[in-house]
Amino acid sequence: MRPIVAIAVGLFSIVLTGPGWGREPPSLWAPAPKHVKGIAGLADLAERARTAVVHVRGEMADGSTTGESDSESGRTSIGTGFVINKDGYILTNEHVVRGVIDLRVRLFDGRELVACVVGADMATDLALLKVSTHKPLPVLALGDSSAVRVGEPVIAIGNPYGFNHSVTAGIVSAKERVVDRANLHEPGAEDLYSFFIQTDASINLGNSGGPLIDASGAVIGVNAAFWAGHPLQPAQGIGFAIPINMAKALLPRLLETGTARRAYLGVDAQPIDPALEAALRLPSGRGALIASVEKGSPAEAAGLEPGDVVVGWNGTDVASSEDFKIDAQLSSPGARIRIALLREGKRAEHEIIPRAAPVKEVAPPHPSSCSRPPEPLMANVDDFDVQESPMRAGKPVGGVTVTRVTDHSAAAQAGLRVGDIVLRVGKASTLVPSDVAKALGGFKLGDPVPVLVRRSGFDFWMAFTRR
Repeated sequence: MRPIVAIAVGLFSIVLTGPGWGREPPSLWAPAPKHVKGIAGLADLAERARTAVVHVRGEMADGSTTGESDSESGRTSIGTGFVINKDGYILTNEHVVRGVIDLRVRLFDGRELVACVVGADMATDLALLKVSTHKPLPVLALGDSSAVRVGEPVIAIGNPYGFNHSVTAGIVSAKERVVDRANLHEPGAEDLYSFFIQTDASINLGNSGGPLIDASGAVIGVNAAFWAGHPLQPAQGIGFAIPINMAKALLPRLLETGTARRAYLGVDAQPIDPALEAALRLPSGRGALIASVEKGSPAEAAGLEPGDVVVGWNGTDVASSEDFKIDAQLSSPGARIRIALLREGKRAEHEIIPRAAPVKEVAPPHPSSCSRPPEPLMANVDDFDVQESPMRAGKPVGGVTVTRVTDHSAAAQAGLRVGDIVLRVGKASTLVPSDVAKALGGFKLGDPVPVLVRRSGFDFWMAFTRR
């Protein structure tokens, strides 16, 4: 059981939830209903939730090897996100947007909007995005992951392999699952461990950042990874989601500063194996065994000693040393935390005040950060080259063939590729290259330009903005 640490910063606040504490809905996300009678049918549940789920897409900057790709070149990162605030705040995975430029979000109604990164945290694999929209967006309520029970039904919504708004169903397979993220083949994840909800709802490439939703329709986790297993023994139905309470604890810091500053206690803790449980005469193997306490640290000031076993954090149980580590790191520097511990068979409570952890190096701004001025996403004829299409059976094919598309241009973002045949620009047919420039010249600056394209024998429209 994990209450949310009380924080009040910037545009909104998080209020302590737990026995005897008041409740007020935070303003950044919608709270889940306190009580729901019965269980909604999966079809009704999915129909209500899908409208708030979005497709996240962007181009990976030069040198970036992260993200999940849907293209042969591996340069396009795809993923999922979900709207948590009607004004356009979206939650997703950090690895979906890591190093990504030209970040876009496609809504359920088909609109594609430019997005920027408000804040991101690699350690927890969470990112907060923002889009601008004239109309309020549908949102998903955020639930309480500490109340999740193993065996309860859940659904996952995402964009696996580009199949937009796919819905899968399953149950919660386990809680408090500690996973070495390097085993999930995540680049740069050495020595990063995550505290997951495990589910057998199908999770695939492209599902990352999507919601894991309980029977009440509230989000209990952010889908992040799946276990592939061995090539000769592939795994099935082992997916992982970041508990939503972890996201709720970090969202204020991501919104205010763009990062999630960690707290520092100054202790080393280890798990309790059966031999230690017997040697220390402990009632169980649950808890975090303190191995060392740094001089001058908040832990020393609070009176913690080697040999203490931490079993409670602000009124909730501490299951393991990883549990304790995550509680400590996600706590707000300066907050007063009540720690329950066992010392020589007796239970006692101590108050500890974490300090902000030292910063090793200042991370550069995200290439799609909201603090960066937006670049105009417009195209002219210089953004792509065309040539006359070859003859087939002695007859002209019609249209002009694209021979070059400028990287990250609006034409490229619209989906234009080398080898495409441009049949029309607006109402004008294009038979020779000069027809393209002439047709584009008929549009005013800033006008959207519809282009009819043929690819692999299929005709379809795309659009970009004239400049």
